Amino acid sequence: MKRFISIVLAAALMLSIACVSVSAVDVTDLTDGERALLMMQRADVNGDGQYSTDDVSLVLKAAAGIIQIENEEYYDIDLDGYVSVRDAQLMLEVVSGVGSVVSDEDTLAAFNTLINGVKNKKPGFEKTTTVVCPTIKVTSSGYSFPLTSLNVTNMEFGDYIVRAADLIEKFDANGEMVGEVAEMRESAVEVYKPQTETKTIVAGSNSHYTYFPVNNLGWASKLTISDIKSIDYAVDGGVMVYTISMNDYTYNGSQYPTGTKGFSDRQNLPYGKVFNLPALDDDDSSTINSVKLQKGKVILKADLLTGNVISVDYSYTYVSDITVVTEVESGSSTTTTTMRTVTTTNVSESFALNH
Repeated sequence: MKRFISIVLAAALMLSIACVSVSAVDVTDLTDGERALLMMQRADVNGDGQYSTDDVSLVLKAAAGIIQIENEEYYDIDLDGYVSVRDAQLMLEVVSGVGSVVSDEDTLAAFNTLINGVKNKKPGFEKTTTVVCPTIKVTSSGYSFPLTSLNVTNMEFGDYIVRAADLIEKFDANGEMVGEVAEMRESAVEVYKPQTETKTIVAGSNSHYTYFPVNNLGWASKLTISDIKSIDYAVDGGVMVYTISMNDYTYNGSQYPTGTKGFSDRQNLPYGKVFNLPALDDDDSSTINSVKLQKGKVILKADLLTGNVISVDYSYTYVSDITVVTEVESGSSTTTTTMRTVTTTNVSESFALNH
């Protein structure tokens, strides 16, 4: 590879004025995303599904007029109307790993174009959603006898439910709550099990708007470069692979829009521009202390030749910190109990598309 790069660089210097004029694409009619996609597709000059030294060599030879080519405009990688050494140098940077076909901003624009196009093209897809809570921490206080031992700090929810069931069994002399206790013990286990759902949507269905993120909207991504941590792009076997990693965000209770009324406002959050976010309905007895959105990642694969999206994988974690206050009457007295739960939830949605 180093020897090849040296040879190409030497040739580039010798042929620095060499170029072939071609029919330029009217880029004024293209969006940033469409222009970036076109450059990404043209960078695979020989159509073998890879960016390689063969592509560099072909562009360099075409620019110097060493070879006669058909569809010569396809060799114009940077869309300036010429097949030149600049195109070869661009490809050389890509192949050697020191550069990319387009900037990160334009790569993100290409991603947005591809994923938003899914809702316009309406291909069929299979959707698999998995939600799992790996940990739920409970802090509670205010209980009176016989439930005083339920006053805990930072106890795992499963252990908390088991302790509550043990106490109820201890004081349920007549066995009137056997069924309720059994359900409590079962819930202590079930709450940590992954919940998976699979749904199939046929091509052309209006259900795309309902089931493809962002749900119930006519677009799938409005991400900007300031919303994300990084975006990586690669080509492998004729497939474009985009990997977006999100920054982590923390919101206090008043900052995170809740319920159905907060739907539109959630789409203004960075994560809300590409993920389906939880509504986290609150009521008169509960208070949302904070919500953390973490580890967000989107991986999109699309056919290099056609631009059709093949698959999209979404994943992120949210941590909700919620306090619930209730009043329990016992005879003539009233006890105020407080339960605070800090729940970590991992969400993943995978889409396999067919065109």
